[in-house]
Amino acid sequence: MPVIDDLRSRLQAADPASAAELLHSKARHLVDVMVPRRELDDGTLGFAARVQTTITLKLGDDATADTPTETITLIAERSQIRLHDPVLTLDGAMRLDLETRTYEAVGTSKVLWPGEEIRLRVGRGMDPLMRPTFGSLEISPLVNFGTDPVRSVQEVYLVADTPLGTLHNREPAVMVCELTKIPPIGQPYRQQGLVPLYNAAGQIVCMKIGTDSELTGLVD
Repeated sequence: MPVIDDLRSRLQAADPASAAELLHSKARHLVDVMVPRRELDDGTLGFAARVQTTITLKLGDDATADTPTETITLIAERSQIRLHDPVLTLDGAMRLDLETRTYEAVGTSKVLWPGEEIRLRVGRGMDPLMRPTFGSLEISPLVNFGTDPVRSVQEVYLVADTPLGTLHNREPAVMVCELTKIPPIGQPYRQQGLVPLYNAAGQIVCMKIGTDSELTGLVD
């Protein structure tokens, strides 16, 4: 497309002034539709938000088996999401990278373990040894951000404290959101595919067959 070709040629010409002009122009538009970032506990910039997550768990290592299944709602009262400064790609898109620094959500099982508390934890701010959870989105030159949805993807590594013990995923849980605002309050990230959960002995004891995670509001 002519617009993209023109942006690409200007960037590939390695003209720092031209690249800076493009980035500043796109960043000004982003600022108009984005809630200002705030300083997080670790001194970086981003957002602190209340997050509601619903997970569907199925016992065992076979998602097709006739084993007990439950959908549980969990609440993280204050999750911190780090949002990096935007960068301009060679295709003329503006890329935003993010990291879930802290997330601790608590809910109560009613079916699998009646009355027992389930706790999910994500982020190096919870445990420096935990695998980091990163995400990104790219705003195309042809996208009118704020009106047109943009695909954002996160690769989530979690720890789940359950009556089966402390469980974790080895491969990332891929979460996708078609968002029109930053932060995407009211626009959920949804799990793609199935996510096996392993115990400390390396056995798959549970399958996370679905997850919706939604920011419900910003907090201090």
